[in-house]
Amino acid sequence: MLDKAPKRADRAALVAELPDFSGFDPSVAESEVGDLLAACRAAIERHADGASDEDWGLVAEEEERNDALDRYWSVLSHLHAVADTAELRAAYNACLAMLTSHYSWRQHHEGLHAAYLRLKNGKAFENLAPGKRRLVELELRDFHLAGVDLAQDDKAEYRDLVQRLSDLGARFGQNLLDATQGWDLHIDDGGRLAGLPESELNMLSGLARHKGMDGWLVNLSYPAYTAVMKHAEDRELRHQVYAAYSTRASDQGPQAGQWDNSPLVNEILGLRHRLAQLLGFEQYVDFALATRMAEDHDTVYAFLQELARRARPVAQEQLSELTDFAAAEGAPTPLQAWDIAFWSERLRKRELDLSDEILKPYFPLENMLGALREVVHRLFGVRMVRDPQVDTWHHDVRFYWLEDESGTRFAGAYLDLHVRAFKRDGAWVGTCQSRRVTRDGVQMPIAFLTCNFRPEVEGQPSLLTPEDVRTLFHEAGHCFHHLLTTVDLPQINGMNNVEWDAVELPSQLFEAWTWEDELLAKYARHYKTNEELPQDLRARMKRARYFQKALALMRQIKFAMVDLRLHSEYDPTSPPDPLQVMEEVRAEFGVVPVPKENRFLNTFGHIFGGGYSAGYYSYLWAEELAADAWGRFREEGAFSRSVGIALRDEVLAVGASRPAMESFTAFRGRAPEPGPLLESYGLEP
Repeated sequence: MLDKAPKRADRAALVAELPDFSGFDPSVAESEVGDLLAACRAAIERHADGASDEDWGLVAEEEERNDALDRYWSVLSHLHAVADTAELRAAYNACLAMLTSHYSWRQHHEGLHAAYLRLKNGKAFENLAPGKRRLVELELRDFHLAGVDLAQDDKAEYRDLVQRLSDLGARFGQNLLDATQGWDLHIDDGGRLAGLPESELNMLSGLARHKGMDGWLVNLSYPAYTAVMKHAEDRELRHQVYAAYSTRASDQGPQAGQWDNSPLVNEILGLRHRLAQLLGFEQYVDFALATRMAEDHDTVYAFLQELARRARPVAQEQLSELTDFAAAEGAPTPLQAWDIAFWSERLRKRELDLSDEILKPYFPLENMLGALREVVHRLFGVRMVRDPQVDTWHHDVRFYWLEDESGTRFAGAYLDLHVRAFKRDGAWVGTCQSRRVTRDGVQMPIAFLTCNFRPEVEGQPSLLTPEDVRTLFHEAGHCFHHLLTTVDLPQINGMNNVEWDAVELPSQLFEAWTWEDELLAKYARHYKTNEELPQDLRARMKRARYFQKALALMRQIKFAMVDLRLHSEYDPTSPPDPLQVMEEVRAEFGVVPVPKENRFLNTFGHIFGGGYSAGYYSYLWAEELAADAWGRFREEGAFSRSVGIALRDEVLAVGASRPAMESFTAFRGRAPEPGPLLESYGLEP
């Protein structure tokens, strides 16, 4: 429980544990990482061959050495993502190669594997705490999945494959970042931006001023892109911006051939297939699912197919309704991809008299952070206390301590919430450091929570759309999964080693509170007048929850299906054309038209530059878990402290110290059921 944390009120001592971002020097990163890796290797060599079956010393020293390495790498990799420079990029790439080589060496170390086997088979194993037994079992599983049983020649090939895949994944992400920042459009004629609300025009003018220009600047950051796609009456402008955005890092569009990820996609798929076969799996998807909740890819296909069967007819009706509306308004039909968001925004306004621009003034960022703090306090008895004096990497970044009811600080989080140059797009949570027992007590968990919201512009505060608010709460769910752990073993606390298709459960669940009337009444208030979000507007916003929801669901199913097919149908004698696979999936599961030059795959960082390969379905899988988990709050109270404590104790606190299904059933009292997910998409009463 949280009351296990030590009493540590000395702020100076706590701050001393945090990274020194201002003093971080990328020029010495290779040397620093090299020294840390050498210490890790020395610990393994010193203990591995001599460990007895009752000796936990090897595991403990590995934990200590790995923690030092992880804390250094977390700073370098995070800065590379949020404040990239040529020096950081070079240091990141060099150190990533070193780390990849090290972890491959470790997983093939026969003496280390033998030491873990001795622990597992020894007389003292059953007397270990359950978490320690779980850690050993997971380590042995991962040794096998990493090829420790392979012949020496195969191990060498495995190491080469892993190293190359790591390099390619990093290059994929860097190409995408470069392509996103490599295009912009300067506009000096305000007429071209007719239809954009004042707040969006302010954002684009701010982008122009940042580059020393007059007028407005449209770039490929997501806020700028969506501003044009939703609001610009100039159809040619929408087409121009869509073409630039949807062809990033490819052989098409205005940057054709620059930073092209197409060769990387093909090579990554081939290398993953070879890696899986080397380890005895028929396809890469089989290898990936070995560490997930889903039993096999047939189970995943059936899950997605059933969702598609229920959703596609409704999605087609929604597109027909949109087309009819647009045609009646004089739009050329059939609608094109660059028309959908524009006319959807207008249909939503007509049907519900609602738009993001109507709602955004009621969702200032500071209020939404207040709402988040209240949810965390009411559910878990935890306070978030801002500390403006903590060193960060940018003046926009804020730091919060987490305090329990006694005032003891036991965790912390950096929140970096605004879009800016040299920062990766999207939203995510990363680990700064993990909870563990040290000689001085308990090392507190620290997280990075990153978003890309519109910044304050000309005195107007950062205003969020309802979707932005859900993004904030979604990432907060990940964040508190890490921060509320009570497990002292970093290998299995927080999100570490949680089955990938269950790790989104807390994040998806946290989104549910953004719809709660009590919270909206208190915090959804106009930034100028402090007027409460009107009841009729709140009701319309809730009805909008189901607006074109089936279309959104089919989009997710399409992405998940192309991911599964690419990783389950690979034939090395006749490698598939990824673009052809994408077209086939669109034909079967697509509803909205997509032009042939669209190169979504070249920007699909989740599966080619992140950890979701053969696992994009995990979002929907975990959404089913979350929708069902939310049912308990609906039954017992959205702010029930007892249910909140149960969520904390049975899911968030335990991490991977037991299988995710056990944690879910411990919280819900039964296995998950699909009804609440279908209901959340309006597909079941």
